[in-house]
Amino acid sequence: MQFRHKDIGLMLAAIAAAAATAPLAHAADAPKGTVAQAGQTAGQYIDDATLTTKVKTALISDSIVSLFVISVDSNKGTVTLSGTVDKVETIERAIRLAMAVPGVKTVNPQFVLKASN
Repeated sequence: MQFRHKDIGLMLAAIAAAAATAPLAHAADAPKGTVAQAGQTAGQYIDDATLTTKVKTALISDSIVSLFVISVDSNKGTVTLSGTVDKVETIERAIRLAMAVPGVKTVNPQFVLKASN
């Protein structure tokens, strides 16, 4: 079967539309803090997910910060970082790395410092 360019374009548009609405498919069953609770549009949800991924990539690419489990959450350009780290310098480094990511407006650090022995 041979497709015309118009047919391929229509199929790609249908796939893109389905992918864009997929995160909203089960919004009623979504846990607190997700699309259903936050009132985000599909575009905002995708932007936040992309930003979160970029910040996580920056953190795990760092030789020091990657030694710790740091959670990342994004909401309209505000990135929340949380986890347990060894010292204040690690927190500062994580904040600097996150702020260097394009699209990050502010960073909300919610770290816990490990008690030193």
